[in-house]
Amino acid sequence: MTAVLFVGQEGALQSGEQIRAVYLSSKALTAARSMRDASFVQLTAGQHGTCIGATGLWEFCGQQNVTADGFTTTLTILSLSESHVRMTAETRWREGDSRSGSVLLAEELTDWRAIKPIGDWTAPHLAGSTTIEGQPLFSAVALKGEYAFVTSAYGDGGKGLHVFDYSSGTDPLPVATGFDLGVAAYSAVVSGDVLYVATADPSAEIQMFDVADPSQFSLSKRLASIDLPGSGRARSFAFFGSTLFVGATEDATEPELFAFDVTDPASPQLLSSLQDSTSVFGLSLHDGFAYIAGSMDSMEVRVADAFDPADLSIATGEGYNLTDVHDALSVATVNDDLLIGRRNGDGIEELVLLDLGNGAIPSSPPGPWFQEIGGSVPSLVAEPGGRYAFIATDNIAAQLQVADLAKFRAGQFPVVATATTLTGGGRAVAYDAQHDRVLLATDRGILLYQPGG
Repeated sequence: MTAVLFVGQEGALQSGEQIRAVYLSSKALTAARSMRDASFVQLTAGQHGTCIGATGLWEFCGQQNVTADGFTTTLTILSLSESHVRMTAETRWREGDSRSGSVLLAEELTDWRAIKPIGDWTAPHLAGSTTIEGQPLFSAVALKGEYAFVTSAYGDGGKGLHVFDYSSGTDPLPVATGFDLGVAAYSAVVSGDVLYVATADPSAEIQMFDVADPSQFSLSKRLASIDLPGSGRARSFAFFGSTLFVGATEDATEPELFAFDVTDPASPQLLSSLQDSTSVFGLSLHDGFAYIAGSMDSMEVRVADAFDPADLSIATGEGYNLTDVHDALSVATVNDDLLIGRRNGDGIEELVLLDLGNGAIPSSPPGPWFQEIGGSVPSLVAEPGGRYAFIATDNIAAQLQVADLAKFRAGQFPVVATATTLTGGGRAVAYDAQHDRVLLATDRGILLYQPGG
């Protein structure tokens, strides 16, 4: 009995030490983010410790931090470009006389102040494409560097999740081709070196993978999974800091919005959940609020208060009721713009622009503004500067559409360019701000576009 108790205590101590190490590594990354927000040039390459300086702000001090109880944390900064760094925060400690432990967290930061020229998207150019045999029915695109993780159906060419390398600037090349998720997947998001995938697995709806080296992606890279209430309900993601927000399909008794602490992605912790009478098909965060593109007929746009992820609630005012009852499928926020993509309908326009300048709940005037797209809009994204929005649609003559948001707000015809493919309907779109590229996923194709001019 004594031996069993001793082992149990040792395991508890090790778990506590690991939690403390995760906290210390996360604290170092938080310090670096704060320094980036003050001035990106402070993120000098090398190994650092962090501390609060004389001005009350975070700064680098020494090459590491050592706590009184023997935890050593080192923050390493690697410069990837003049406005892009990779950070790793490693915390080490001793476990008795014969063993040691360590926790490593990683993150990439860019200089949000940097002015990057954006090309002329009024004339998009097809740089390359790859077609998969069958009907994989691609559904979402998540980017890391110049790799694209693309979710899909399962069977008839679909493996649930596919990986493409588009660094050549021409045809995206399939990599990690031996990978097979085993189930369909609906959405994906990358944060640092971790990929989060919403799957149809009834007991592992959310799966987390190490993607430090996307070319070597495999099932062995899976870090953890989350079993949501119900079966295969996860549909959308949003990410802020160390919090993963998950949207799910409507259930009469279970929540549709979840917040998880993924400071340690191998051990996600549920912070809060929210039950609402809508399927969360699309999710976007803006100024502490979560904007939901959903299925509620009387309010297709729902707004949740996400300032405290441990206490999710519907915001005062609740949301916005669009014309008719067609579902909202996709959502994007940039500046004061809230863009909504809807399911195709005869009596509606499928693209809607709402104004957030007067508060969290969209109101008019100004707006709203509407545009006929000629098909459902399952995915859309706005580039960070807010000049263009890129729209994936099943319009048979224009699967990719580019909207000028300034023209949209001025009440002018906003669609400044379209592109047609022979690989099926547009199903997902992603914008690579580092390289000014757009990836469009269709029923069976992955297409890479660059601006013209």
